[in-house]
Amino acid sequence: MSLNGAMNVALTGLLAHQSALQVVGGNVSNATNPNYTRKTQETTATAGGVLVTAVERATDQALAKDLLAYSSLAGETGVQSKYLDKLSTLVGGSDGSARLATAAEDFATAWTVLQATPDSSTAQADVIAKADAFAAAVNALVAGIDSVDREVQSATADTVDEINGLLTKIDRLNDQISAGNGAAANTLDLQDERDAAVRDLSALVDVKTIARSDGGLAVFTTSGLTLVDQSAVQLAYDGTDVTRAGDASSLNGVFRAGELAGLLALREPGPSAEAGTGTIAGLRDQVTALAAMFTDTSPGTFAAAYDGAATGTGELADSFFVMTGSTLSVNPALLDGSARLKQAAVNDVQTALEAGSRSLAIGGLTVSGKDYAGLAGAITTSLTAEAGTVRDKAELAEATRTEALTRFESAVGINMDTELANLQVLQNAYAASAKVMQAVNQLYNDLFAIMG
Repeated sequence: MSLNGAMNVALTGLLAHQSALQVVGGNVSNATNPNYTRKTQETTATAGGVLVTAVERATDQALAKDLLAYSSLAGETGVQSKYLDKLSTLVGGSDGSARLATAAEDFATAWTVLQATPDSSTAQADVIAKADAFAAAVNALVAGIDSVDREVQSATADTVDEINGLLTKIDRLNDQISAGNGAAANTLDLQDERDAAVRDLSALVDVKTIARSDGGLAVFTTSGLTLVDQSAVQLAYDGTDVTRAGDASSLNGVFRAGELAGLLALREPGPSAEAGTGTIAGLRDQVTALAAMFTDTSPGTFAAAYDGAATGTGELADSFFVMTGSTLSVNPALLDGSARLKQAAVNDVQTALEAGSRSLAIGGLTVSGKDYAGLAGAITTSLTAEAGTVRDKAELAEATRTEALTRFESAVGINMDTELANLQVLQNAYAASAKVMQAVNQLYNDLFAIMG
């Protein structure tokens, strides 16, 4: 090999090692960046030296696909668990207090005491107080359910806004990557940023991706709804339905996983056998139906027992409870003392309250063979069980997502031991190439000296 050839080989090797050092240095400096993927340099040996052919980023499409799916499932179950726990706290299921059932039981117990001491003004006052406490428990629960409902609506609107922002970002990065590829520019960091945006999106809505020939990335829901292709779709939310902006057609059934699907399912009207679906409307219907049972005058009911008894002087003739919309209240005449309880109604009311023949079939709950307090307890138990089921699903989904993320990061992330070892090898190779160039340069000097 000629001296010129040796010089060219050493120079191209030096430049290749310098470029590789920059790549490894970038890996090391981004070791803690979760959105950065490992970069490697590809080279080819030629007769004229070493040619840098490309810088590639580590990818694993199978692991990336798994991570998107598990992130969507974790997003869906996680947000449902959050709001089911709130509802469970409202009824007292999560802390064991069972507020609704306790209030109903206290009301029945007060009548038992009054039955034993029918002439006691204190016992009569306690019945009215316990009735007022039960009505307050019902109304507070309904108000709490409505408050959670509004929270879910607000969270859904925020999630739609976040989805729109990510779709716009992915579309912008698609344009930048396509333009960069056309100009032979390095777009690897842009691709990392886009992939991170897709992963963030997957927690909100179930997605799949298809690479385009121009370097762009098309994004769809798993049901086939296009989110990003040549442009980004923008979604809208009206408090009930998610739609494409400018299109009134509901897309609620399109989303199969992710936070958006979980939030929409919580407010889905009508009962469902699937935990976390239709829970808010179902619980509201159950509590309202239980309250209405205290004003129902069908034979054998509390209201029928009270209204049907003989009315003495100064006693309330009927309508012990009053139901206005979903609000339950004790008759104002009892609360202000302008009327007393019916003495003649005590025994029949107590019998009605203790009768274990009540049933409730509404909002996904079917229970029979209970007294009034038992029905209230069944509402609490059902919700607590549903919240526990979704919580278990959420914990499993999050554990699975974490495991998928660990596998993905292991495949495409930075291993500091490996990178530092590569750095040492490249530094030695760079030094060796520099020494070759130095030796060739010395030979040139010696040759020129001889010729001179």
